[in-house]
Formats: sequence, structure tokens, C-alpha cells
Amino acid sequence: MNSLNNLEIELLKAIIKDNESNYPFLKIHFPHIYIKSREYTGVGIYVYFEYSKYFEFNDVNVLVTSTKCLTIDLLENELSFVLNITNGRIDLLEIVTNGDDILNTEIINFKLF
Repeated sequence: MNSLNNLEIELLKAIIKDNESNYPFLKIHFPHIYIKSREYTGVGIYVYFEYSKYFEFNDVNVLVTSTKCLTIDLLENELSFVLNITNGRIDLLEIVTNGDDILNTEIINFKLF
């Protein structure tokens, strides 16, 4: 099992907090996910998740995000991020650049505000 890095943890916490009233199951699922894979696309990162515990899933299929802003010193523009919920599962976190910035490596230093 691959663990979530600090950026992934902080983004998921922000998304879950901002969407808690509509999707309370996310908070329950969060401690039971791990990284299936990461894909660096050049303009962003796709983070795919798996579960370490079985849950009864539902028919929720939605993209959710947070009101927080994500920046890193290497890029001119802020980054966008969205969590894909598929059949009630935390499925995919997408982090993408805005503009012409290139992102093809793990993000270590960031600001989330």
C-alpha cells in the first residue's frame, strides 16, 4: 500500500471539510484509502485511490473541490484540484496547472490558503 503524501492529505481534508454537509461519507472513508497509482501528465497529477476496508457504496457520482487556493513557488499561477467520487467511492484526485506551467514531479512545498 502506498501512503498519501502531505499534499494529498491536506487537499483531501480541505475538500472533505468543504463538502461535509452534502457528502458526509467522505470523512468516514478518508482513513481507509491508499494510493493505487500516481500519473504525472506534464500539466498535472492524477492520483488514483484504493480502499483498505470494504464499504457499502452508493450511487453518488460527482466532482467536488474546495474553496481553498493551492500555490507552489515554482509556478506563476495557482493550481486547481478536484476529487472525483465514483459510485460513492473516493476514486481520483486531479491536480492541474492553470496557464502554460509545466508540472511533472511530486509537489513537496506548497501553500494551501
